[in-house]
Order: sequence, then structure tokens, then C-alpha cells
Amino acid sequence: MNSENKSNIAVIEFKSISKGIAVTDEMLKSAEVNLVLASTLCPGKYLTVLEGDVSAAENAVRTADRLGGRHVFSSEVISGINLEVIRAIGGKLASAPLGSIGIIEGLQMSNLISSADRSVDSADVEFLDFRLGKGCGVVSFFVITGILSSVEEAVENAISYLGKCGSLIAYKIINNPDRQVIRWLRSSFNRC
Repeated sequence: MNSENKSNIAVIEFKSISKGIAVTDEMLKSAEVNLVLASTLCPGKYLTVLEGDVSAAENAVRTADRLGGRHVFSSEVISGINLEVIRAIGGKLASAPLGSIGIIEGLQMSNLISSADRSVDSADVEFLDFRLGKGCGVVSFFVITGILSSVEEAVENAISYLGKCGSLIAYKIINNPDRQVIRWLRSSFNRC
């Protein structure tokens, strides 16, 4: 994949919602980054994902660590991320399954993002959903879709990475899910 299809992100998780919002504002003012996601998490946390060149992402993390202090739970720059992953985090998702689906659950958000990057780089799949701890406690997950062989390859690469990091919770591949499962799957994601 060429570098035009890649970017860098800063992932910052705060232990305080109000501090997270205020520091996110300062990060956006102090670095040339784009806001990909800013959201509350359960219980009482705040997540910010910013996109930009490496130096801007690093500057945003330094700003978060400096201004957030003890309220920063974790902060990390992940470089060379496929733009499809960044778009999925931001809510740009496939509208319907393309044959089979793969569901991957993980504990640590940055590891899950990196595993999603490996999956989309290795196989022709699209994201049906991407959730970073929102409404699901500490569990984050993503759902990919494509033909069965592509989903199998993408899931294998994701779970291999998550397994090495100790972040894998569970995964499942469903070949040609019933339309009723998809209908309820989509509505349950909206509540999570």
C-alpha cells in the first residue's frame, strides 16, 4: 500500500470527561491535526482520536500529557495507519455486509486499531462497525465484511497481532449471515 493511503493518529484516553473535552480543544489549537473521534466512554472517560503528520500527532500527545496530567489514562501515536481504518473510526462504514463478517474484540484501543490496520492491509475487506470502548466498558471491537476467504485472512492477521499483544478477547467469523441477524446486529450496535 502506498504512503498516500496512510496517515498517523494520536489516541488519548482521559479519566475525566470535562478534562478530556478541555484538553482536546487545546490539542486542536496547538497542533495541525484533524479530529477523527471525540467521545465519552463508560465509565466516565473521554476518548480523543486525532489525525495528522507524525510530528503534529506527537505534539498533540505532548500537549495532552502536559495539560491532562493525572487525568490522562493513556496516550499514544500510531503511525502509518490505513486511511480506511481512520475513516471507520470516524464513522464511515460499509452500509451492508459483502458476504461474510468477522467480529474482533480487544481490550486495548491502540492495539485494536493496529490490528484493524493489519486486517485491512492484508485483505479486501470493509468495516461494518468500529467501536472503541463506547458503551461497552473496556471492550472495543470492529466488524469487517467481504468474501469469506478475505474475511478469514483479515481476521487471522488481526487476531495474530492481538494475541501477541495480550489484547485479544474473542473473535468470530460468520459466513453469509442471515438477514435477520444483520438487522438485529446493526440495531444492537446503535445501542452500544
